[in-house]
Amino acid sequence: MPEFLPLREEDPTHVGPYRLIGRLGRGVYAAEGAEAGRPVVVKLLGPQVDQERFLRLVESIREVSAFCSAQVLDSGTAGGRPYVVSEYIDGPTLAAVTAGGTRLREAALHRLAVGTVTALVAIHQAGAVHGDVRPENVVLGPDGPRLINVGVAGAMADSAETTTRQVETPAFAAPERLDGAEPGPAADMFSWAATLVSAATGRSPFDGGSMAGTVNRIVGEPPDLPDLGDLRGVVEGCLDKDPARRPSSSDVLLRLVGETRFLTGELLPQAGGRDEPPARRGRGPLVAVAAFAAGALLSGAAVYTLAPPWVTTSAASSPSPGAVITSGAPITPSVTTAPVASVPPKADKDVELPDIGATLHEHPDDVARLTAYLQVSRPFKTFVRDASGRFEEVGLAEEPRVSPDGRWVALNPWLKYQNSDMDHVRFRDLSTGETFTVQTVKKPESTQVPAWSRDGRRLLLSIRTEDAKLFSGFVVVDVAARTSTVVNTQYKDAISLPFTFLPDGTIARGYSGEKSQGIETYDMSGKVTTTKHWVGMPRDRDWYSPDGRQFFTVCPKSGDVCVWDAVTGARKATVEGLDDDVRLIGWFDDDHLLIEDPGKKKGRLQVKVVDFLGRTKRVLADLDERGSNRQWAAIRR
Repeated sequence: MPEFLPLREEDPTHVGPYRLIGRLGRGVYAAEGAEAGRPVVVKLLGPQVDQERFLRLVESIREVSAFCSAQVLDSGTAGGRPYVVSEYIDGPTLAAVTAGGTRLREAALHRLAVGTVTALVAIHQAGAVHGDVRPENVVLGPDGPRLINVGVAGAMADSAETTTRQVETPAFAAPERLDGAEPGPAADMFSWAATLVSAATGRSPFDGGSMAGTVNRIVGEPPDLPDLGDLRGVVEGCLDKDPARRPSSSDVLLRLVGETRFLTGELLPQAGGRDEPPARRGRGPLVAVAAFAAGALLSGAAVYTLAPPWVTTSAASSPSPGAVITSGAPITPSVTTAPVASVPPKADKDVELPDIGATLHEHPDDVARLTAYLQVSRPFKTFVRDASGRFEEVGLAEEPRVSPDGRWVALNPWLKYQNSDMDHVRFRDLSTGETFTVQTVKKPESTQVPAWSRDGRRLLLSIRTEDAKLFSGFVVVDVAARTSTVVNTQYKDAISLPFTFLPDGTIARGYSGEKSQGIETYDMSGKVTTTKHWVGMPRDRDWYSPDGRQFFTVCPKSGDVCVWDAVTGARKATVEGLDDDVRLIGWFDDDHLLIEDPGKKKGRLQVKVVDFLGRTKRVLADLDERGSNRQWAAIRR
């Protein structure tokens, strides 16, 4: 339990259902809620606030993604005073750090900029504003910088029973706010830029020695800026006196990570774009984004999930709410008299996903359906499907991977090393919204291509080398213990060959040798234990059928798909007739595969269910090609 200032005699002991356990500031308390041992933050407001309007506005803020910001959890009234409850972030504020003499420079300042503007992108795209960005509202948490008090200042200003709007900290307020205007996205960007300057210097860029002097400088004088390196241009733009000339949060984020596009399997700068970064920006977060995206395209790293109903080898478990729908019993492939599983011949519902140009064709009896996706173009939002079938935004620029039992989503960030030299993966409980972060490897290595064990207890990530060309090992995360184990393996191999779990929990990956291509298994020391050198090349992570009795590869010496008996190693089927531009996605059920195939309409792709003779049994989705036939591979699990 973190330490807090003790409560004073005049402080309340309870606010609504929350027991106060310490002070964090004026009217701000650490508290315990329904989940003992996990503190939350309770902000108690004055009785002059219009309670009904305040609570209505705060409720809208709760829809904002918690990515890089403290999530608003609850609100209410107690003793005639409204209160708002938010997630507790363990770490010092930026104000406390700079007050102690620390100054952020170069990479550290750039990480702060990316993390905080990412939070603003999520806030603004939800139709909200922060309203009070300043060093006191930036917490340097263990998994990166977080904005706190999202929207509270704006809600207080909008609901106060007064005609005078107050600005608590004018040193970081936009000029229009000092004139009484309500907070807006452009004002957030002004305050964000001023906060960055304070991180580098310890003071506002408009510090005038007094409140009156500071206000005069904000309204009528240019900012006092230090050497900000590549950040100077974007900071100057955000500090423009005219809010209409300031860049948006999404434009700033793209400037910081690089205006990018997918081309021939790589992430490249957008030629001629106004936000094209300088050449030496390659040392910043753009390197991590480019490395991840290239790996996603080459290895099929998943962010868009067509998830079969995985069954553990020890015992079948009942699906939890939000898990993939299952029907029928598994069919044993080795029994030649067993009937072939049927595929619902026609969808009864279309689900439109306009943000990625996709239409899903669904039927209640489908055994595989889309569960998560990431937008691979701006604004890079991450979505996961909830129990009702609705897609919920859960992050920004994070590759999602839903656990087989539907309880967790692992979120692997595109942007690496935002607040430390350690890479990390974030976990979110889809039933409670609880999140936590586990660190993985140290810079310059990174972790990518997450894969779950079938019991949902462990997550596996492949370790990418410094030169971003090879996978050199793996990390196993124990979700219950919230710990990670780093294993450097006996061999290194291409980034098209990530590690994965086999149905029994063994770790394996494909390999490419001079004379053969096949599959190797590894122990926890990183040594190869077995080799199937005759089977050809596996694809991505989901080689094994739902019942675990067979797996597929691209056949040796041909482009056909081979289906193998997982016990004997014998070839069970050869799926012929698939065109060269068809991409193998995974399994639909034990008798059918999922492929991506160019549709009949130009610029469109289709996700199809095919049998072992290559015959199409059903179209599951139509997808806008968006200029690249690799996009589905880059956004699937």
